[in-house]
Amino acid sequence: MLAASLLALPLGACGGGAESGRGAALGESTRAPDSRPLELALRRPNGAWIHLGDLRGKPVLLFLFATWDGVSQAALRPTNRFARAHGDEVHVIGVAAQPDAPQLLDPYERALQPLFPMAYDPARDVHRGASVLGELEAVPLYVMIDARGFEVDRHVGFPNTSTLENLLRRALRRGGGREDAPTRPLLGGD
Repeated sequence: MLAASLLALPLGACGGGAESGRGAALGESTRAPDSRPLELALRRPNGAWIHLGDLRGKPVLLFLFATWDGVSQAALRPTNRFARAHGDEVHVIGVAAQPDAPQLLDPYERALQPLFPMAYDPARDVHRGASVLGELEAVPLYVMIDARGFEVDRHVGFPNTSTLENLLRRALRRGGGREDAPTRPLLGGD
């Protein structure tokens, strides 16, 4: 099962295709709406924790990637631009969706120096599709979560210039923002 899931991630990311529904290699993706806010505990390479529930009051963009995936690495550039431009409006978190993330994430992050924190799921459920995020169609995968903690939308594959801004607009339209929302707790302790 693990070998099959590892094989599926790079194959899915390499595909083309138009924007379409679930299972598409590129474009918008949807899943059933959540009945409760998403709760997920992620670990930073330095041992610090990021709890999605602690970030309520501001949207969160999860950038799910694999350190070995070329498309994921190329997607860092537009994701960095988005984080720089919208860091006051949204938390951006990179999530390594691979079983060996604890060993590879720290050198990857030091080498590429993203403008947003990177983390992994210590329970290793994310890459298997067994977390609250459900199945990962491919990497890179962007998951936008609104200020209340509910998933708004997903995008599979390399983002074009307006993709991430459109995801943020959808999240902001849903409201739920708070004046006292956490500002930059994610990079603290590094």
